[in-house]
Amino acid sequence: MLRPTSEDDQTLLINFRLLERVLRLMAVWPTDFNPYLPQYLRGRFFLSELFDFGYQLFWYFICVHIAAFHIMSVLTGDLSYDELFLTLITTSIYSILVPLSLYLRLYESNIRQLYEFSQRHFRKRSAAGVHYISISSSYRFTNKYQFWWIASCLLGTMHWAVYPILSQERTLPFPCWYPVDVHESPMYELAYIFQVLGQLQVSLVFGLASALFMVFVFVVCTQFDMLCCSLSNVRQSAMILNGGYGPELRDYQDNYELDTRDYVLQEVFREDLDTVQGTKTASRLDQLSPAQSYLMELAPELTCVMEDCIQHHLILLRFCQLLENCYHPYVLLKLLQILLLLCFLSFMATVESLSTMKLINVLEYFMLSITELYLYCFLGQTLKNQGLKVGDALWKSPWHLCGASYRRRLLIILMNAQRPVRLTGLKLYELNLETYYTVLKAAFSYYTIIKKFR
Repeated sequence: MLRPTSEDDQTLLINFRLLERVLRLMAVWPTDFNPYLPQYLRGRFFLSELFDFGYQLFWYFICVHIAAFHIMSVLTGDLSYDELFLTLITTSIYSILVPLSLYLRLYESNIRQLYEFSQRHFRKRSAAGVHYISISSSYRFTNKYQFWWIASCLLGTMHWAVYPILSQERTLPFPCWYPVDVHESPMYELAYIFQVLGQLQVSLVFGLASALFMVFVFVVCTQFDMLCCSLSNVRQSAMILNGGYGPELRDYQDNYELDTRDYVLQEVFREDLDTVQGTKTASRLDQLSPAQSYLMELAPELTCVMEDCIQHHLILLRFCQLLENCYHPYVLLKLLQILLLLCFLSFMATVESLSTMKLINVLEYFMLSITELYLYCFLGQTLKNQGLKVGDALWKSPWHLCGASYRRRLLIILMNAQRPVRLTGLKLYELNLETYYTVLKAAFSYYTIIKKFR
């Protein structure tokens, strides 16, 4: 099987390292401070662990104190109905940020295991045939997605932080209860800086956590496309392995009408048949009875190609199971957070007394929340469809031209493809488009109830 250079590996490595640095900057992942210490203090007195713990407490203090002061505003403050829900929006965001940050820190090794598993076992392209799919398509797409998604999160959340500057008012981004007078210097500047850092934490933690999850899903979806492409090319791959079917392959390639709609990213490359080299197959055929010894053309090569596809499919199923085990608590937290935000933001968007600037901020939050919900559910639905598509790709392959040994191996993939590939929220809610509509209906049902009690 052909394998390209390591440039794609390096691209994913660079982007993962970048995400890792930002997660460490936000104290979501532990940081080794030894390289920043003097030589004689490195590895001594647990200084690195102490600095990491203190840095983590600093960011937790920012998050927790904003959530706690907003809860105090709800309990003790004389808030209007509209101000109450504006306070509840911030309270729900920062309250969920705490367990989400703890989850990312506790599951750091699991997330790293997913990355290392993909680096070690994922294919860089599909099997050689008349056309192929490359992992580079997925990397290019995910790189663009990461940039625009994180940029959108930063722009959508930091507007709240710059609202007092744009409105030219000496107010905090989130007015709430404080045990001291925050309208006088230097307490005002200190509270303002902490709230700006809090918004930065919200945008980066939520944005990076979502980016990591969605990158993993995009990459494994591309791997399923590679597997389906290999299965549809199975006979041509066997011809390439044999090395004696050059004219037939070129004629088939020239007359083949490729339909890219079956693939997620719809990017398929034409195989360069002049550079493809035939290889000897080491696979041992089963001992067949005389009644089964029909259709023996390319039998060793077809068996070798199918065994490679079986191994690839098992790797993908294993990765999906690891992904589900790692992220199902995170998915439930996200669904809960988005449900609360959509309910509260829908209410705030209909408040007549809301200023234009705050209305823009509310609408930005609303669009981010509904987009994030759709992306999660869309990816869950896409991954499920990708798993089921393997069986369809088998039936579309020229299995009727292959012998008994190939067909027995075909049944192995068919049986494995019957197990649905699912992403769930704590094993309770499946990520699919039905869940998307369910969350939307629930959010607007709660909004209607709140509207009636106004």
